[in-house]
Amino acid sequence: MYIATLNINGTINQNMVSRIMPVLDYVYNKNKVRGLILIINSGGGDANSTEIIYNKLRKIAEKKPVYSSILGTGASGAYWLACASEKIFAMPTSIVGSIGVISISADVSEFLSAAGIRPRITKIGKYKDMNSPFRPMTDEEQNIYYEIMQDVFKRFRDEVKSRRNIKNIDDVATGLVFSSSRAKELSLIDEIGDTEACINDMKNRIKSGIGIKDLTPRGGIISRFISMSTDSFFSEFFKNRIS
Repeated sequence: MYIATLNINGTINQNMVSRIMPVLDYVYNKNKVRGLILIINSGGGDANSTEIIYNKLRKIAEKKPVYSSILGTGASGAYWLACASEKIFAMPTSIVGSIGVISISADVSEFLSAAGIRPRITKIGKYKDMNSPFRPMTDEEQNIYYEIMQDVFKRFRDEVKSRRNIKNIDDVATGLVFSSSRAKELSLIDEIGDTEACINDMKNRIKSGIGIKDLTPRGGIISRFISMSTDSFFSEFFKNRIS
């Protein structure tokens, strides 16, 4: 029997979902895994991927303890994942929070016009090219997109409010990040401490002499390079993000 650890590093996206969902299924199904500790260093990612992982973590938490240990950053979608935990630890120098939603896309229409390039777009459906980079969004389209983002934000905010028992959620759900000490004052985390402190706390919670096993998937050098490149140059700028 052992406590499993799982690293949540970098951008939360479909690539991460495909890598760690089998691990989460294993943790859920195996009785020999007595608890799960997420070791988090992430600034968030896309909303859909975050919620897929979060929902699975909540199912695990119904059967066995789930803790989170925030290292450098536990912000936006990564903080949402941490909220699935029974307890959240953070290092003294960690950054926590950023409860909000942002969507970033490029409008290259003026650049193309200056270059003498006119995109040819054929569409059926008034809003089919609503987020096209080849033209500016209209005010109506921006309002539509904002309403979609509001739904995602409400889901994020309400989960934080419920899981962390924060009454004045609008005071913290502003997109700001907080130091660990301030995050603890705001009830965003439970303890200031490192991963070892988090592990020891769970061992005391379980009350049995068991080991620790890292279940983080290890990709090859090429796959990790491809993942890093995709995250760095595309996911950060052209996906709907919880940030």
